[in-house]
Amino acid sequence: MELSELLGIGDFMLVEPSYANQKGIGRTLEYLRKVKAEDVAEVVRIFAGGKDSVEKELIGIATYDKSLGFWIVFTDFTADRERKRDFEALAGLVSAEGEGEKGREKGKEKGKEKGKEKGKEKGKEKGKEKEREVEVEWERFREGVLEFYSVGLVNRLFCDCGSGFESESVDAGFYPRERTEALKKALTEFLGEGSGADLKNAKTLEIGCGEGGGTVALHELDIFPVTADVNECEVCKGLEEGVLEPKRSVVLDCSTLSGFFGREFEVVFGFMIGKLTPFNRLEWEQVLREVPKVLKSGGGGSGGGSGGGSGSGRVFFTVSSEEEAGVVKEILNGEFEGEIKENKESDGYLDAWIYVGACIK
Repeated sequence: MELSELLGIGDFMLVEPSYANQKGIGRTLEYLRKVKAEDVAEVVRIFAGGKDSVEKELIGIATYDKSLGFWIVFTDFTADRERKRDFEALAGLVSAEGEGEKGREKGKEKGKEKGKEKGKEKGKEKGKEKEREVEVEWERFREGVLEFYSVGLVNRLFCDCGSGFESESVDAGFYPRERTEALKKALTEFLGEGSGADLKNAKTLEIGCGEGGGTVALHELDIFPVTADVNECEVCKGLEEGVLEPKRSVVLDCSTLSGFFGREFEVVFGFMIGKLTPFNRLEWEQVLREVPKVLKSGGGGSGGGSGGGSGSGRVFFTVSSEEEAGVVKEILNGEFEGEIKENKESDGYLDAWIYVGACIK
């Protein structure tokens, strides 16, 4: 797994039961308080660095538990400032005893016979073998955390979804070919000439991804978004079918997007968002108002229309009715310059109406 490779460790577990719980890190802080040096064989302190970093930042600590026989990874990488302070204080108290400490003492004893300074240095080196630091790119670390929870979902560690999906065909069941082709045509028009080539290496997000019914069209246009949905069983289904990518999928309430992502995405997609009725409008309003908070600013560029061009800060949402599209436009008014279009390639229900927009701030 990505984290194992990044940190140079073997089998591991993250402390929190979900990616969403990484915000509050309640269990992380609780367990850190209980760590005893005699139980820890090795310690790896994890720092975020990379080409854009001015200085290293502690974002985690991994300990090898002697009795459990695997690594435990504690991290505060999405926590708020107050919890980060608590984490750093507790992480600073963690140390490894056992062979590392014994090596240090053995070196001191040897120093009495063959020179105190030489013995101390040898002991220090043996102790260092049990405690080390690694520097990772923050983005790759996040991908590793996402992958851990995705694999855990499929293995039923974090959900109790049924397992009767294997017999269903991807094309015949959840992912009708007709819908994919219709979406690809609409998306190609939205993206302009190049059929998405300008977004191939860009950071994009899909909200309310479900099992990935609309994600298929994006992938076939070489666009690979971070996919988020609050329904863990639907995300699990998409992962099992190989439609959603483990390193880019997350079970998350999309009304909390800005708590986990910065203004980092070029485009946000959403397929069949809603259903937008007077009864659940508030719920979706909370989600949609989070979208501009995670988009890069820049708008759609001059002369490109509301959805055209290759500028940052664009959205593409589909719904089943013109009325719902109007609700989306009303909610996003003031944040986006947008327009509503009928998708004449649709079956009359799925993705029948489209809202496209560009940030105006």
